[in-house]
Amino acid sequence: MSTVEILGTAQDAGVPHLGCRCENCEAAREGTRPTRYASAVLLEDAGRYLFDATPDVRLQIPEIPDGAFLTHAHLGHLTGLLYFGRESADTDELPTYATPGLGDVIGDNDPLRSLVSDRNVDLRSVADGSAISLETTTVTSIRVDHRESLPTGTLAYRIDGPDRSLLYMSDVDALTPRAESLVRDVDVALVDGTFWSRTEIDRIEDVPHPTVRSSMRVLDDADTEVLFTHLNHTNPLCDPASDAREELESAGFRVAERGDVLEL
Repeated sequence: MSTVEILGTAQDAGVPHLGCRCENCEAAREGTRPTRYASAVLLEDAGRYLFDATPDVRLQIPEIPDGAFLTHAHLGHLTGLLYFGRESADTDELPTYATPGLGDVIGDNDPLRSLVSDRNVDLRSVADGSAISLETTTVTSIRVDHRESLPTGTLAYRIDGPDRSLLYMSDVDALTPRAESLVRDVDVALVDGTFWSRTEIDRIEDVPHPTVRSSMRVLDDADTEVLFTHLNHTNPLCDPASDAREELESAGFRVAERGDVLEL
């Protein structure tokens, strides 16, 4: 049996968020609401494969994985790769899948470059539609639209197991018709849930993401089991007792939680 374990469910900087004293962050510091690590999952299929190398990786997994799949070049999805370097795990040519552009960023820029020169990682290029066959699952990379500070491309991943399929799509600018079709075409989908509404922050135009409320409307009649992940620290869904959480769950959706295991 292959499974996907949810390792983290927060936007890149986690909850609590450095420098923030909002209700969600303070409650997480006090332990009255869950601490949320940055969004990541672990596929187990005759090996363990990490999706997104987050700054929280040393708290998310106890053992070195057998491979890593990277989505894009933002803080919460890439910088944990440094923990595989000489100062930490000192891995031996860990298979690391990334777009060609992201591979160039890793290979050409310090401090990430040392991972390549020290042979801690073995960079393997994947493009839109690339399929990697594992023991009982196939991982297909899918290009999606997402704001990029570096032009490396952003990937979602579809994982096809023996019985079920899963989409890991933590970051998109909008739930476009193509992105919607990706969700509808699988059994379970982990979907960008960064913001509940467009009023949470005053620079929403600078960080485009579909709101959970709008995604709920679009996916209302989907047969897919939809779990929202990558929650910003401002998102009321971080509070299990919030009205937003009740509205979400009453509509048949749920928030991904660390430790959830999804069978494929």
